[in-house]
Amino acid sequence: MDTSRAARKPPLLILAYVYPPDNYAGAARPHRFAKYLERLGHSVTVVASGTGPGLAVEGNIYRLPGEREDGQKNFIEKVVRTLWLHHDEGIAWVPRAARLARRWRDNQPVLFSTSPPLTTHLAALWLKLRYGWRWIADFRDPLVGNPFRRRRRVVYPDRVLERLIFRYADALIANTEPVAEMWRANYPQHRGKIQVLWNGFDPEDGAGPRPLPPRPYRVLAHAGSLYGSRHPNLVLASVARLIGRGCLNPGKLRIALTGPVSLEAQPDPRAAAALRESGCLEINARLVPRAEADRLVAEADQLLLLDVLQANAGLQVPGKLFEYIRTGRPILASTTPGSPVERILQAAGVPFACVYADLPEAEIDRRVLAFLQLPSEPPAAPSDWFYRNFAAGEQARMLSQLMSGESAQAS
Repeated sequence: MDTSRAARKPPLLILAYVYPPDNYAGAARPHRFAKYLERLGHSVTVVASGTGPGLAVEGNIYRLPGEREDGQKNFIEKVVRTLWLHHDEGIAWVPRAARLARRWRDNQPVLFSTSPPLTTHLAALWLKLRYGWRWIADFRDPLVGNPFRRRRRVVYPDRVLERLIFRYADALIANTEPVAEMWRANYPQHRGKIQVLWNGFDPEDGAGPRPLPPRPYRVLAHAGSLYGSRHPNLVLASVARLIGRGCLNPGKLRIALTGPVSLEAQPDPRAAAALRESGCLEINARLVPRAEADRLVAEADQLLLLDVLQANAGLQVPGKLFEYIRTGRPILASTTPGSPVERILQAAGVPFACVYADLPEAEIDRRVLAFLQLPSEPPAAPSDWFYRNFAAGEQARMLSQLMSGESAQAS
């Protein structure tokens, strides 16, 4: 067997601020890539943040002290967050990660930085300028155009940093085609760098439907945070109207919302009060362990998906969509017409319905009522198209091509 450097797959250095077992949605994507790239023959090293006082090494995972949103912030972090990176923690982690990465300089790894937070790309930029390593910048959310990064003090720094990243990175990964299209329009000189690797799933993680527990009502569940315009108000208001008109028996339905709720995403008080009074709404506004969230999804009769509805909607896809589809149970999506969410549902092979904010109330009510009558058993089998496009193994193969300087091509 030829073991020369030319015959080996290039090694990969992943900069991911959160990484399993961290209970953050952003941790799953780099973990999937690492797992399947190793199977393809790549040596993978991960540099992430940790909550301890110093470097912690767990196999090929290196954790350096880093500030977390839910933890105490040091002075530097407070200043930078106030003046510059309002949405992005970890500025003090950047030089720590760059210094640690020097130990791999003889290996000439490919850099893979994934954001948010943006600070992972700053560490990668540092290393790119210092060592010239090939750099792949992965965006789980865009910077400019992001509906959650619209404050005036944020827009200008985001534009400056986005230009720097786009200039120096060798490949730029968007996780939806609409984001890639926006980038191609804004940066025609970098069109050749822009690739799409959607969010996806690990087919080996055991996710899927579980037997429905015996109960006298059907559960419409949402497991995850409510924030910004990702709120359930379209659906809650419709269910309240249907109950008020006698079209729906509240004793046969339980809407279960589990996860933290931000101030701007609070359920409409009037609709929520009416539904609570009728006994068909439960809100558990806390972050539950991942295993508990997975169980709630797997044992739900039907699932509620909440997309972004405010400005620049239709750019992103909630990561839980892929988990929901794998249950094979009906999905009710609050989204926008023609969104990536709607297009994926149309091809995924599972029963679904979509409601939009600009639909007349009567049409929303008709769609919601028809959806609630969809059967939950037996679960539907997702389509072959769904597995080809979103399973982690295929996505890792495409990333491996990018590491070698090739354009990623779907099979």
